Amino acid sequence: MLIALFFALAAAPPVPAVSQSAVLDAPSPTVSPTFGMVIGISGDRVVATGPDPSKEGGSLGQIATFQQQPTGQWTTFTEMQSVDQVRRGAMVLQRLAFAGEQLLVTEDRRDGSNSSVVAFEVAQGPSGWRQLSRLEPPAGSPDPAFGSALATDGAIAAVSTVDMRVLGEKARTVQAAPKVFLFERMKDGWKGLGFLQRDAAKQPTFFGASLALAKNTLVIGCPQAITAAPHQSLVQGGASVVVVYRRGVDGAWAIDGELTPPPHRLDYLGFGTVVATDGERIAVRQAQITASGAEVLVYRRGTTGWVYDGELVPQVDIVRGAGWGIALALADDRIVVGDPTALAGDQIAGYVGAFARSSDGNWGESLRLKPSIAVSSSRWGVSVRADGRRVVVARPTSEREGITSGGAIVFTLPEQRDAPPVSSGAVPATDVQLAPAPAQGAAPGAK
Repeated sequence: MLIALFFALAAAPPVPAVSQSAVLDAPSPTVSPTFGMVIGISGDRVVATGPDPSKEGGSLGQIATFQQQPTGQWTTFTEMQSVDQVRRGAMVLQRLAFAGEQLLVTEDRRDGSNSSVVAFEVAQGPSGWRQLSRLEPPAGSPDPAFGSALATDGAIAAVSTVDMRVLGEKARTVQAAPKVFLFERMKDGWKGLGFLQRDAAKQPTFFGASLALAKNTLVIGCPQAITAAPHQSLVQGGASVVVVYRRGVDGAWAIDGELTPPPHRLDYLGFGTVVATDGERIAVRQAQITASGAEVLVYRRGTTGWVYDGELVPQVDIVRGAGWGIALALADDRIVVGDPTALAGDQIAGYVGAFARSSDGNWGESLRLKPSIAVSSSRWGVSVRADGRRVVVARPTSEREGITSGGAIVFTLPEQRDAPPVSSGAVPATDVQLAPAPAQGAAPGAK
């Protein structure tokens, strides 16, 4: 086996590496012990933050904002934006969604009452933001897990109610048929549109575990199981599925297709734990949940529906870990994969790489994103975001490793023609057609 591995390594051409184009550090000392873990990018603006718990409520949290100037230089807004009117005992900034001029961040309640999503928009001023409003579930239907997953394209926002939180000794709430609420940005603020919900007979316990939204296409992950919370037994729902919705010209959302795991991978209960899309392609992470295996599969929009398009497999010098695909982003027809647990020889744990589709139709590793500065061990690749050819990777605080403030690292991918994909022995694409869901699957309440 060692001889075979040696020849495989010798035969594999090296994957080109790209170094960072900018290092973005918070402008002042940060409070969150994992500041920089939560990041976002939209156009020439990047944000970085980290979870912050509230004991007394009030103004809480720090959102660092960076802007790329026409000269290509990155500048930092002098003040970090806080979340105002945080309620006592809440946890803010565990998740965010950023697109256009709209920024959405979470406010998790731990006392059983409604959690909420706090909305900001770009504004003039030292922080670059103005707090607008809160997105909340309808009155009379308290939902402590509201905001467990978020997605926005700047005009529409999708908010999940699947409980993905880690609550210490407390068990997660489990719903028989969770909802994904939809909101639209109007002139006077965000307006609720209704919700999407899967038939309870299909046991969609984790419908909304992951969300992605682009070009009027909303992708909702519904794995059979997610990693169990501490002190809680593994909960399983119905068969894993990723549901694709499309918004019509009349503004109504209807099911455009359903993606299912390959027949030989039905033991991967976590199909759909992470999804990413650009409206024409979908990347799906599937995890074993009961073991450490994980894979990333690709689907594309065909002439009559969604079709399987292959698997993303790195070169043989990379040993994928349990975190393979925990971060996914689509960047300029490439798919960026993050894995904070991947190993490559004697280097620190962690991997961020880009995959491209070659002329023969197969996906291969085309670039590796390698910083020339210190990054947190076992956290490199934990969060990745992209817009065009700009890719942003989280650089969380780590005093032990000399990262005192935390922030983000920006990479600028070369033009596609400059970085042809390297064959990696990936599972080839096929033209197996995925049947679209019946028309009666149209989303209730989202008209």
